Amino acid sequence: MPLENASRRTFLAASLAGGGAALSGAQTAPKAGAGAVRLGIVGAGIRGLELMQASMNAGGRIMAVCDLYDGHLRRAREIQANTPTTRNYKEVISRGDIDAVIVATSDHWHSTVAIAAMKAGKDVYCEKPMAHTIPEALEMVRVSNETGRLLQVGSQSVSMESTAKGKQWYDAGAIGTVFMAQCSIYRANAIGAWRYPVPPDASPKTIDWDQYLGNAPKRPFNAQRFFQFRNWWDYGTGIAGDEYVHLLSRVHYVLGVRYPLSAVANGGIYKWTGDREVPDIHNTLYDYGKFQAQVSANLVSNWEGGEIVRFMGDKGTIELTEESARLVPYNPVEEYSYPLESWPKDTKDGFTAAHKNDPLADIGTAARQPQRKEETFKQQREGTEDHFKHLFECIRTRKQPVENVEFGCGTAVACHMANLSYRQKGQRVVWDAGKQQATAKA
Repeated sequence: MPLENASRRTFLAASLAGGGAALSGAQTAPKAGAGAVRLGIVGAGIRGLELMQASMNAGGRIMAVCDLYDGHLRRAREIQANTPTTRNYKEVISRGDIDAVIVATSDHWHSTVAIAAMKAGKDVYCEKPMAHTIPEALEMVRVSNETGRLLQVGSQSVSMESTAKGKQWYDAGAIGTVFMAQCSIYRANAIGAWRYPVPPDASPKTIDWDQYLGNAPKRPFNAQRFFQFRNWWDYGTGIAGDEYVHLLSRVHYVLGVRYPLSAVANGGIYKWTGDREVPDIHNTLYDYGKFQAQVSANLVSNWEGGEIVRFMGDKGTIELTEESARLVPYNPVEEYSYPLESWPKDTKDGFTAAHKNDPLADIGTAARQPQRKEETFKQQREGTEDHFKHLFECIRTRKQPVENVEFGCGTAVACHMANLSYRQKGQRVVWDAGKQQATAKA
């Protein structure tokens, strides 16, 4: 299915709507070059069910599904008939017929489930952000290294064809040295701002509320906090955790960096008041030492701009979207004619004569120089299935995945730095690589 102008959400929704034919036939444990990777899913909400279908399309075999809402479990059995389901994630990670666990819970459960799965001998596909806090992310790195289990973070933008093309252009020197990365995310409606409808049967009978709270503060049942978890700090990480990760993953991958040196953020709740703690506008400026990255996020826009990352170099710009990659080369011209209009004729004529053969000067031969042409690459696949295929191959070969635990920790730290700065009223947050901690500076 060509992606054309469809967004990631449109593409995956079309895949999921197909219902997903149940996998059939005997399958064996994964071996080098053969067999389906056997998967358990913990967290089968909107994204978890998308991942269920995408992993099946990529050749994985779903062995069990866990969720705390009965309706999600019924939907999982519609996607694949007779799928074993449970409310207890420990029943999934303890199964001997599972090779890897997909973690697609609310953010505050990511590290708990992923760490338990790795300690149980399972590899992990963990949705972004990798962890609810920076210490949790660092602990996930430690456990992955200690157990030898692989962890792939699920911000599939690094597996997009357009990202690969952008990196190819950058590595070839097509845009020269990058001094600024400019990232933006715009959403135009209530669903984009996570105001998802609550199922009419949502109740303490159909949802295991006490289990859901986990390490979050105890409070009475609230279905909004369950189905719209991204709106509260206790369970989610706001725009930074949901969307910055996609944008910054591309920045980190293409430019080969891991952590920003500092972040300064601002924002607020401007439109979606009364149902959230996290901002609906959140803008952050990162310093990476050799370049800066600007991230602008707006959930109150009436323009559906999608996700855009621009790498702005001294020889051109690369623009990545969810559908394409675009190379806009810079054909340098030093424009002297404008300021020369203020010079007296004899001075102007002398300067013009001295630069008549200058290939960069508009008063020289610049117009006759070869001009590099703009290039556009149209993406055909959304990325999630490729992300799974890559992980499955890594599970067989034991090579580290492209978005491994170290990479995921870097983007998680960057996102948490943006949240820390926002919550500290715009204070600059600095990353101490030696101490592995972020600190707000007045």
